[in-house]
Amino acid sequence: MRYKNIYKKTFGWIFFLLFLVFSPSLVEARLYIDITSPYLQKIPIAVPYLEATPSTFENDLLGRKISKVLSDDLIFHGYFSVLDPASYGYRQGAVWNKFRLDYLVKGSMEKKGDSLTAELRLFDMSTGSMIQGRRYNGKVKDCRTIAHRFCDLIVMAITGKHGVSLSKIAFVAKKDRIKEVYTSDFDGFNIRRETFDKGITVSPRYSPNGKYIVYTSYKTGKPYLYIKDTKTGKTYRLAAYSGLNIAPAWHPDNHCLAVTLSKDGNPDIYIIDLKGRIKTRLTQGPGINVSPTWSPDGKRLAFVSDRSGNPQIYVMNIRTKSAKRITYSGTYNTDPQWSPHGDRIVYTGLNEGHFQVFSISPEGGHPIQLTCSGNNENPSWSPDGRQILFSSTRMGPEKALFVMYANGRGQRMLLRYLNGVEIANWGRNKF
Repeated sequence: MRYKNIYKKTFGWIFFLLFLVFSPSLVEARLYIDITSPYLQKIPIAVPYLEATPSTFENDLLGRKISKVLSDDLIFHGYFSVLDPASYGYRQGAVWNKFRLDYLVKGSMEKKGDSLTAELRLFDMSTGSMIQGRRYNGKVKDCRTIAHRFCDLIVMAITGKHGVSLSKIAFVAKKDRIKEVYTSDFDGFNIRRETFDKGITVSPRYSPNGKYIVYTSYKTGKPYLYIKDTKTGKTYRLAAYSGLNIAPAWHPDNHCLAVTLSKDGNPDIYIIDLKGRIKTRLTQGPGINVSPTWSPDGKRLAFVSDRSGNPQIYVMNIRTKSAKRITYSGTYNTDPQWSPHGDRIVYTGLNEGHFQVFSISPEGGHPIQLTCSGNNENPSWSPDGRQILFSSTRMGPEKALFVMYANGRGQRMLLRYLNGVEIANWGRNKF
């Protein structure tokens, strides 16, 4: 969320400006790979086109599509180098010992009307043995999901780590003066509109179990919190206290949230349950206290406060409610997001007139700047903690979503939509 507007003028209702703005059991993994290492040698793998039955132009195209999606998924994870299909004529009957390959994916598919059956198998080229294989039955429209599912099987089988191909992204997209919540697959495909409030909606956050999306909406003219059930599509109002009801952050146990309320005048952080009832007040002035984010174990909370004069990031022990400031570089640091591994916090900081993404230890210390071109904000960790999603203006005035590895390498655009996309949240693999 963009909190720079909070601090530009006096406090209070200036906050309004703020808003104008799954994995099956697998075989034992074979090796460990750190995609953030500068010495990483990517794993060579080939994904030839699926053999289609019956072989028609339309079916062949579908087989190519599944292979292409699977290849793109593997490349996205950063572990693999996928052999160019043109180098072996695209087909599965190539003489594979001519190529330096560690793994090979072979597959077939059968299409009957709208029904689709696909079989995919992963082979270890050093032994010639199959180490993973699955048959998927579904509809033609499920072809991308089939590729995503098998990609995550490959990632787990080879690296011992969960993939992110079944994760989802929630984001805010603008059209004229309207901002609504949308979702997409992790790769930016299958965009779906989630809210129809015809106003301003911000700060969408997936629950850790993927069952809900919580967000703030101004559809009544006031900033209230709402929850949408991702399965049924039903929405209900979560919190409608006087003043602000903003910046929701799910507790790891899915049963409560940390939110910012200003019902008593000062914007402070509270814990509420799923019926909107206040359980605990965590901060009590001075200054504005916003942007909570939980540690993976739920024992600590990072947040933003201007109690020292400028917005800085603090970490609170939930049991004692004692808070420690962890950012001292720069005069404007906001929007912290805690890594799923618990070892880093990413945030937005103002540097030489532009907003950039930094990471820092939860204990403090020297921050690492991860971006440098354009304005880059709203960082959000991937479910595996190895990549970071963020919004950026580097491609022009309208924001687009970008993704990078946790060390800042491999920055690439993920999604552009309508008049700009921002305030994204990368949901977990439990959908």
